[in-house]
Amino acid sequence: MGLNREAAASKFVSAIILAGIIIWIFSAFSITKYPDLLIFSTLLLFLFITEYFPIPIWKGLSALSFPLLYTIELLYGWGLTVVVFGAMVCLIHALNKRPLRIVLFNPAQLLLSFFGAVHVTELILLSLEAGLSAFWYAELRMILIAGMYYIFNNLIVDAVLLIRPQTYPLKIWKTKTISESLVTLFSISYITLMFLLGSQNRGVVDVFSYIFFFSPLVAIALISSFIARLHQERNRLKALYKISTTFNAHLPSKDWLQQAELPFLEFLGTDAVILFLNDGDSWKKAYENGVVSVEKEICTDFIELLESNPSMHLFNKKNENNAWGFSFFPDSIKSVMLAPLMAEEEITGVLITGRTRSHSFSAVDTQSMATLANQLAVAWKTKLLISEREKRVLLEERNRIAREIHDGIAQTLAGSVMQLETAQRVFTIKPERTKQLVAVSTEKLRGSLKELRESIYALRPYPTERIGLHQAIKAKIKSIKEEGHIIQIHFQERGTPSRLSTMVEKVIFDIFQESLQNVLKHAKATKVSILLSYSNDQVIFRIKDDGIGFSLYESMIKAQQEPHYGILNMNEQSDTLGASLHIDSAKGKGTEIKLQIPQLETKEAHIT
Repeated sequence: MGLNREAAASKFVSAIILAGIIIWIFSAFSITKYPDLLIFSTLLLFLFITEYFPIPIWKGLSALSFPLLYTIELLYGWGLTVVVFGAMVCLIHALNKRPLRIVLFNPAQLLLSFFGAVHVTELILLSLEAGLSAFWYAELRMILIAGMYYIFNNLIVDAVLLIRPQTYPLKIWKTKTISESLVTLFSISYITLMFLLGSQNRGVVDVFSYIFFFSPLVAIALISSFIARLHQERNRLKALYKISTTFNAHLPSKDWLQQAELPFLEFLGTDAVILFLNDGDSWKKAYENGVVSVEKEICTDFIELLESNPSMHLFNKKNENNAWGFSFFPDSIKSVMLAPLMAEEEITGVLITGRTRSHSFSAVDTQSMATLANQLAVAWKTKLLISEREKRVLLEERNRIAREIHDGIAQTLAGSVMQLETAQRVFTIKPERTKQLVAVSTEKLRGSLKELRESIYALRPYPTERIGLHQAIKAKIKSIKEEGHIIQIHFQERGTPSRLSTMVEKVIFDIFQESLQNVLKHAKATKVSILLSYSNDQVIFRIKDDGIGFSLYESMIKAQQEPHYGILNMNEQSDTLGASLHIDSAKGKGTEIKLQIPQLETKEAHIT
């Protein structure tokens, strides 16, 4: 069904092109007036400028050229107007390096619309009663031609969009219709002003009169076009900024590309996008948006092709050689661009995007695609590095626990076994010695059992993993109160809580427990305030008490002498995150401990 509609749309476009060529030739033989070269050249120059700098409307463009087009028709007739207008539009599309089908279709569409508008208006005016003044007759004729030109032009465009298999929503039709209507009303108003000024009979109308009158129109066209393009570029920059900040905020979390709406389509100006990433072991689809309906994974041949030619690929039309590039999208996608993600001369992913219009990618689009691909390559490489760092930390933690078991529990058990064997040998000879050996072994085994339980507890899921950081802190505060400690503890959370990595939550909770334990043991405080604050660029954890305080200098000296002292542990843990730990205390003035963690570090990849 889709292929039939596409074929029907192609035939319709071909019919419009053929009709346009016939009208253009017919108009060339219908020229009755020959122009004044200077005035005609001036009007043609202005017409060229207004057509070359159109205003973006919806997915297309609209020019403010109708007042000039109508003026040429008034002065020299519709024959010459159609001929020069068709040739000029073809030239402009050729200069913009548009595909041949567009070069022919767009002028044909405009010529048919203008030709039909002029002749339908003449038929309508013939049926009206005479008696109108010259001004109102000219005004009515102009309004009818402008209205018919607008209607015929939009009917042709709407017909193509409705015949094609792609959906043409009512909302989009309304947007296009309103925008085109405003351009038409502006054209009618401008020509009406020309009629009013012309009716004043203020002298000879020469080339300077036309320059004076149409210069504002050309200026409006230029300024409007530049403003529209600046607005488009601003939106693209905003989209790029949002993409960059989103990467920083959500990058290393497990679902980093699904955490927020990424404006890939807005930045690229395309209709579909797919991202494949390589984690070193396999290729997986990481993101998709737009008209993507084909469930297809990346294949070995595709990867080999990228590796043999790691550059951008642009396919403006589907054929046998590039069908693989279109295979990720439905048939409605007519142009495809692929950009490999390169990091250290290695392909780590590929970004694929498409449009429903053939030959629609420009040099600017290629630059935008390259920019986004570079951003994604850096982000993905950073994510992989963070993941590797966390795996390394986990391995170091496992090795540490293994060493503790080997040097502690294992040695104790070995010693206890040897003592029990000795007791067994001397049991009948030295009963008292046997009792002593059994007692010592039992005490050591109890100690080993305690250490073993502590190790097992350390290997169990951390409280923050089971219930989250916020609930873990509240549960700890509740347990402190249940133990009978007479102290006021106030916990506050600010900002919008964001997803933190397992490591970050563990470090914050460890520093919280260590700090609170020091307060309960040494500070003699009556109040403790705890703050967990989230912002765009960092997460802050702060715990403050009104206790007796301490000398930070003396504590640091003590920390060097006692390796397991709390401050040293807190410093080491904050260093693993690239965070900063600030301790502010003085005797008699309480203590404040503040941990500041950069936002990039707060969302490191969860270990799976």
